[in-house]
Amino acid sequence: MLERIKEQLNDVINIADSCPEKYQVKCFEVLLNVLVAAEGLVPVAGARLAAEGGVVRVRPEFFARHSITEDEWQRVFHFDGQTYSLIVSDLKEKSVSKKQVKLALLLGTKKLLETGEAFVEKTELVELCKQHATYDSPNFATHMKRNKNQFLPRGKNWILTKPGESQAAEVIKELLQ
Repeated sequence: MLERIKEQLNDVINIADSCPEKYQVKCFEVLLNVLVAAEGLVPVAGARLAAEGGVVRVRPEFFARHSITEDEWQRVFHFDGQTYSLIVSDLKEKSVSKKQVKLALLLGTKKLLETGEAFVEKTELVELCKQHATYDSPNFATHMKRNKNQFLPRGKNWILTKPGESQAAEVIKELLQ
């Protein structure tokens, strides 16, 4: 099965290369997904193919939508093939409340990438804040409530809003500087 895909891949590349440059990546994505589906495999969901340095790679939709390259996001997250781990240590903030909000945004992004839902579990956020020496027990909930445009409460947990997702992308870009 993979051998047949490999044989036809050059045809897909040639067809995509014949398209105007601004349509080449999308054309390649569509044709590759058709080829993969014709072989009975499931196309990659929640991901986009991106040409980076002459190599076509699968890039999670969140990063593609916010123009974050693989080299960039890999300086903030480690991906082991199934789960993402936050690997950044310097949050580039002095304030405990701002650090907590950044960690919540990054945790929501992690969950979005893994599950498709930008869910922030309170216990997981508390543990992450403790690891980064930013846990402020008396004010923890207040820090989240102050940012209701970024986080919607879900019981004792939160979910990122669309503006929260955009802010998370900005945080990732800021951490790269």
